Amino acid sequence: MTEAVENFIRLVPLGFCVGTYSALIGAGGGFLMVPLLILIMPGDLMPAEVTSISLTVVFFTAYAGTVTYARMGHINYYFGVLFALAGMPGIILGTIAVRYVPRQTFALFFGVVLCGLGIFLAARPIGQRKAGESDSEECSAGEKRPTLLGATVSAYVGVISGLLGIGGGIVQVPFLIRVLNFRAHVATATSLFCLAIIALTGTLSHVIHDLWFAAGESAFLGGLDKTMYLAVGVMMGAPLGASLSGLVRGSVIVRLLALAMCVVGARLIWTAALG
Repeated sequence: MTEAVENFIRLVPLGFCVGTYSALIGAGGGFLMVPLLILIMPGDLMPAEVTSISLTVVFFTAYAGTVTYARMGHINYYFGVLFALAGMPGIILGTIAVRYVPRQTFALFFGVVLCGLGIFLAARPIGQRKAGESDSEECSAGEKRPTLLGATVSAYVGVISGLLGIGGGIVQVPFLIRVLNFRAHVATATSLFCLAIIALTGTLSHVIHDLWFAAGESAFLGGLDKTMYLAVGVMMGAPLGASLSGLVRGSVIVRLLALAMCVVGARLIWTAALG
């Protein structure tokens, strides 16, 4: 069996599963894609390659999910554009910084972040509100909202997104729900719209850096075949996940995801510690 066929068999279904679940909860899937790539391809990919593949896949996931959510009318375009613009400089900075991070350090740091996010989500699942919070459909541009806080958070999320290759939806969705008081479905839809812009910016940053500075070694082109297989899977899975978003109880699914994140994060930390 050739390497191309082997990658197709294992990466397309992986992309489908990641795309379905990520669109369901309003994330781009990078928080799942990165550790899976590290674990199934040990030693084959450097951090810059992992992040370039993941961010490209996040873009396709977010784009496919956004199209479905747009038809449902759930996207808040004002905040989506605002947060995307705030996160764009950060993700460019992150995609540059990741090229100077050793793979072992990258895996260790990502494992710690993954465990932290898993514990946070287990304690306070996405979509779960505090008692007494309002249930406004969405925020309009004229309402007084903590836009400065939101833009600041998005800027920092952008840096982490570029550095780790994640879209940041796993952080942004709880923020939209708890701080800006979005309904869960509006938060997931707006998050995906924002991620599509940010992830595309990160992908273009990798491409431009390779064209201008890479001496014959392109992180983006080196993983292009794997990216295409994963993109095929997520483009099929993301619309399904977005369509199922109104039928699935989010808190139970997210708690199961949180457990998986802690397990995978612990595995990454253990692997990195052993070198």
